[in-house]
Amino acid sequence: MNDILTATRRPMFQRGRLFQSSQRAAGFVFALVGLAAPAVAAPGLAAPEPVQATPPVPFSDGVVSTRLDDIDQTARIAARRIENLEEQLANKAKDAAVIQADEKGFALKSANGAYTLRLGGLVQADSRWFVDHGALSDRADTFLIRKFRPGLSGTLFNLVDFRFLSDFAGGAVSVLDGYVELRPFPALRLRIGKFKTPLGLERLQIDANVVFLERALTQNLTPQRDVGASFWGDIANGIIRYDLGIFNGAADNTNPDVDGNHAKDFAGRLLIQPLKAEALKAYGSLGFHFAASTGNRLGTPTAPQLPQFRSGGQQVIFSYAVPTNADGVAFAHLRQTRINPAAFYFNGGLGLLAEFVQSRQDVQKGNVVTTLTNRSGHATLSYSFNGVNSLEGAVPLNRFDAEKGTWGALEVALRANYLKIDDVVFGAAALASPTTSVRQAAGGAIALTWIPSLTARFSVNYEQTRFKGGAAAPDRSVIDRKTEHVIITRAQASF
Repeated sequence: MNDILTATRRPMFQRGRLFQSSQRAAGFVFALVGLAAPAVAAPGLAAPEPVQATPPVPFSDGVVSTRLDDIDQTARIAARRIENLEEQLANKAKDAAVIQADEKGFALKSANGAYTLRLGGLVQADSRWFVDHGALSDRADTFLIRKFRPGLSGTLFNLVDFRFLSDFAGGAVSVLDGYVELRPFPALRLRIGKFKTPLGLERLQIDANVVFLERALTQNLTPQRDVGASFWGDIANGIIRYDLGIFNGAADNTNPDVDGNHAKDFAGRLLIQPLKAEALKAYGSLGFHFAASTGNRLGTPTAPQLPQFRSGGQQVIFSYAVPTNADGVAFAHLRQTRINPAAFYFNGGLGLLAEFVQSRQDVQKGNVVTTLTNRSGHATLSYSFNGVNSLEGAVPLNRFDAEKGTWGALEVALRANYLKIDDVVFGAAALASPTTSVRQAAGGAIALTWIPSLTARFSVNYEQTRFKGGAAAPDRSVIDRKTEHVIITRAQASF
């Protein structure tokens, strides 16, 4: 009995936390003795083995507090490391360049857009076929690369733009665009270098997106490009655009790189687009353009600074006299002034554009100076099926995708144009030969263009041009040059 009591009492004292008063311990002992008595009296039963209790774990507020502090410090360190890593990743993302390749071309730009470099290009593979003119067809029917123009453009620190564009077509290399532009505000920009002057609304259109494969006869009276500086900008969200520049001065339809004399040209343009007002945008795009230039030419018999004029088929139809005798050579002398009013309207697929150009030029031959005035104009009507028309060119509503049943846009167009040479040229001044240079050209054209995407175009044009003068009969009398009928095709890729 004492053994049992001893065996059972020991673990109870070790669990002192559960029995804090002696009265509870005594009651528990007596109850346990009562339960154990029958077992002792029963024969063959052995006393149970003592149960060893697990030592208690010491409990201390100081230890727990220390461990919590350690955990909190570790968590803070981990959180800070994560923040540092996120900052590093964000900084790398800001500095990382973005490569873009889509229908607009190929570009490399900084993440914040402050620096960009865009690769561009234009390839036009043409063919020309002259109809009902055996002699001209024999020497002028041809396949040709009309334009092959790689280019680079970009932005520096979101303030300075630049552009370089060259042309390798025709077996010669020429620089078309090469300029730097400072643009602190939309209303005030300064462009310096070589670029298109403000003259010629159709000429100012993007080369890849003009409606007809060759520009109208008006291009003969405006320069292709010139070198100089121009202030320009948009006012009132583009309702008004202005250009005002000083240039070396270029003869009609020419693309010089340097000035032939010290005199300079001043050129300006005002473009008003009233429907750009927010409340009127639904009515389309309407524009009124007026441009003008003036400057002196100081040509010489060896450097006349006078142009040649070409037909829609790019055949020379007018040139100033260049005899072997220097006294008979015509050359530009002093003032040339051009004026160029134009207007356009676009709405949905519809497009209308008309312009007029007048070039007033002083020309000297021998000791005689003659003032002559040449004029030209054109009107173009176009409609783009499944496309949107604008001054920047027709854009398909959806690109070609045979699986989805979308086919791009189809543009049809009509054009009428004319060129009138001043009669004084063929009078007593004899500035040109009436048997080789026309007095007038007038004609019409039709165009059909498939535009599967922003980067490709496939076109066919037919153009007919009638002339007055420009040819000689067997007796050397003046007759009209034979009417020109030309079919032009083009496959174009641009980006």
